[in-house]
Amino acid sequence: MRRDLILIIIGLISAGWLQAAQGQQIPGPVNEVLSKYCVDCHDADVHEGDVDLGITSVDWTQKQQRHFMERVLEVSEQKTMPPAEEDHPTAQERQIVKDWLSGKLLQHTPIGGTLPRRLSNAEYQNTILSLFNLPEFELPLGFPQDSTLEGFDNLGQGLVVSPALMQAYSDSALQVADELYPPKEALPESTVRIVGPEDMTLSYSAAALHDGALRLASSGSPLGKTCTWTGGMKIQHSGTYLITIDSSTFNPKSKEPMVLEVRAMDRAVDGRLLQDTLRVLKEIEVTSESPQSITFEADLYKGQILVLGWLNAELKLNGKLLSLLMRNSFERDKRFLAAWQAAAFPNGFDKASRGSGMRGQNGWELVKRHLNDPNLDLSTAQMDSKGTQKLLKIFGGHADTSPYAEALAHYYFEKGPSLEIHKIKVKGPLKPVPGPDEKRQIQLQVNVAGFEKSHLSNLAYAEKMLANFLPRAFRRPVDQHTLDSFLQIAREYWATGHSFDEGMHLLIRNILISPRFLYRAVHPGPFDDYDLATRLSYFLTQGPPDETLIDLARRGRLSAVHPSKADPSKMEYWVLRREAKRLMPTSHSAPMVQSFTSQWLDTNLLAGIMPSAEFNFTPEEISLAKSEVERFFTEILNKNLPMTDFIDPDFMFTSKAFANKNYNRGGKLPTRFWREALKVERLSIERGSRYGGLLGQSAIMMATANGVDTQPVIRGVWVLENILGTPPPEAPKDVPALTPETRSATTPRDLLARHTADAACATCHRRIDPIGLMLENFGPVGNWRETWPESGKAIDPSSVLPDGTQIDDVIDFKSWVVDHIDLFSNCLAQKLMTYATGRVLNHSEKHEIESIVKANHSKGNGFKDLVVDLIATKTFQTK
Repeated sequence: MRRDLILIIIGLISAGWLQAAQGQQIPGPVNEVLSKYCVDCHDADVHEGDVDLGITSVDWTQKQQRHFMERVLEVSEQKTMPPAEEDHPTAQERQIVKDWLSGKLLQHTPIGGTLPRRLSNAEYQNTILSLFNLPEFELPLGFPQDSTLEGFDNLGQGLVVSPALMQAYSDSALQVADELYPPKEALPESTVRIVGPEDMTLSYSAAALHDGALRLASSGSPLGKTCTWTGGMKIQHSGTYLITIDSSTFNPKSKEPMVLEVRAMDRAVDGRLLQDTLRVLKEIEVTSESPQSITFEADLYKGQILVLGWLNAELKLNGKLLSLLMRNSFERDKRFLAAWQAAAFPNGFDKASRGSGMRGQNGWELVKRHLNDPNLDLSTAQMDSKGTQKLLKIFGGHADTSPYAEALAHYYFEKGPSLEIHKIKVKGPLKPVPGPDEKRQIQLQVNVAGFEKSHLSNLAYAEKMLANFLPRAFRRPVDQHTLDSFLQIAREYWATGHSFDEGMHLLIRNILISPRFLYRAVHPGPFDDYDLATRLSYFLTQGPPDETLIDLARRGRLSAVHPSKADPSKMEYWVLRREAKRLMPTSHSAPMVQSFTSQWLDTNLLAGIMPSAEFNFTPEEISLAKSEVERFFTEILNKNLPMTDFIDPDFMFTSKAFANKNYNRGGKLPTRFWREALKVERLSIERGSRYGGLLGQSAIMMATANGVDTQPVIRGVWVLENILGTPPPEAPKDVPALTPETRSATTPRDLLARHTADAACATCHRRIDPIGLMLENFGPVGNWRETWPESGKAIDPSSVLPDGTQIDDVIDFKSWVVDHIDLFSNCLAQKLMTYATGRVLNHSEKHEIESIVKANHSKGNGFKDLVVDLIATKTFQTK
């Protein structure tokens, strides 16, 4: 790739660099290598790739020159240049250049350099959730997406603020402020609303209309079986209301008052609710068989309805009490017993009638027909008969759901005793009262301020609130000048006649569009403990630092070093390490796990992939496949398993059904308990198998395919970039991409052979293609296959790796990666650090990470240990 020579030539100096006289001389041995292998194509005359190598020095103070030198070193180490058809330096010659370059870069490349870094969209949303306790807050559709650089959406270079994003921030700030201080609604004029019996809800056999009145016959739970409610009349404004209820008794058995209980339902109507969960408004004693009016005041909240029930009904939907009631009724009236026996056991006492035939009105009409039958058989109407005992057992069972209990209710509707509702009148609101919405707003205000307003003046409250809230919102202390500047915003707004709530609303909006809220660190000076607390928290939780971290930062404890317990001569950040372990994600659903894995491993692409119908792959299985990766990552992290387990583990997370379908794991699936087969769990596998690890997971194979067929080049590039940490340069723009489709008898291997036959492509594709072809046994959804689908030819996954190693299949390749596990460990460590710091790592930072990886390898190679060690590095703790 001639255009990419810019990446591998040590003397790369492009237009705009300082003159050679201002730089350091290139040593003679290095110059000899350049002259021998580079200058022919890159001197002042040839100038290939717009590169002139007629220089003898490098100015290491220039960041641009250092950056190019880093790229040169990387590509030189990968041996991708000079082009394949040219002479190549010997190992000794490459080492001469490498030693000089690496030494100079380490000497002149400072650690750090993250650009001003605003919160990513996910971090912004999580910060709002945390600060304001708004669990339902979500970014609206159309919120501008974050840019992705180096595979991640949280790098400072990509987190720009566009006019559209600034407008979105303003809209979101308005949404949050409305939650705490919504515009006040004027209290409406009082109105009168009347609900008649025909307007009340008739649920199951809880109530029935008779002679112009609504009759209640039973008590118990749930309310859908015993109560009625004003479903068509919902309260529109929270306030105090005047309620009048006209009610009467019907065929009472005693002089004891019937107690009508009036409750308020605070949520959407649900007949399964228990009455005890609802707020009681009034208990009314009804004693007259003629309609009597009772008027009372009660507070009702927006959206509520009235629920009415007969508290002391004779018919109680309780198994034991209902059975006792029926026993007493049967003992008093043998004909009543015989009628129920005939209705319940039309074909003998061995089997009772069930279902709609005995439910509600139908059941009671059937019992009545037998009661009115002059030929009713009374021969079995004894209390000790088989029919009676079975009947009592039925009534003593689940009475609240029994059709027999509903049939009995209609007996009470018709014969009594029952309680009648004639009319309900609701007048109001007479005065406003705080409802659940208003109480929630008050609680949200307390959450933000840390206290209630109480007797404080508007100004005193705002000042105290800002003193408490601004340090939390800005994730560091604020000075008096900052506090006063925000206080002045509210002061001036109130001075123009706006209300207290309007002033607080404006304050919240201004805080949420402040750069000190939207950005991680905009203060001058070095990276301090507050910055460290913020970086640590957003890295491991995707949210702002908690009180513990802020307190440690205030006391300077996070950056404090202490003698190592194991080796007092060494210093370590044991407080920082302790906090890292405390905040480490422990669940596969943790934001950090889902965010990092989906971007590192590209599983975020699954949402846009629709597998071909031939694979019978459901959306639920796509979600399960993504969950496998997240659970796998979390398991290795939580249990501090060795880095090699990422490649060749002895376990996998999946369901038995999915393992059977997609991973060719045999075994009989449970049929009786089929839900068990769908449960995702930790399954044991043998090491050294084709499945297991990142290179055998369905989600990753899908993310590197297109849902229809595999794409070996994409998979090869993916492995180089995300597993081995040696990504190839971008393909030249004038080289057309090869289609991944197979035609006729041509196999992907035949098609890809054109890459290595073309000198412009050979150097990179000799690294890419062997790995991509090695994975061809994995189909587009990770299913194992032995032949290429179009040609039917046997898949040949064997290849030769760039270092000359011969591999036969994915098992061989996984074994090779395990033997060179530090390649993967460095790759993952650099991905983690890029994600954590928000910057592309330079040579000095990569060098520090390499030393951490080597040290971790020597002490067990645990993944959690590696993450904690990375957090304790200078790279992590530098601005």
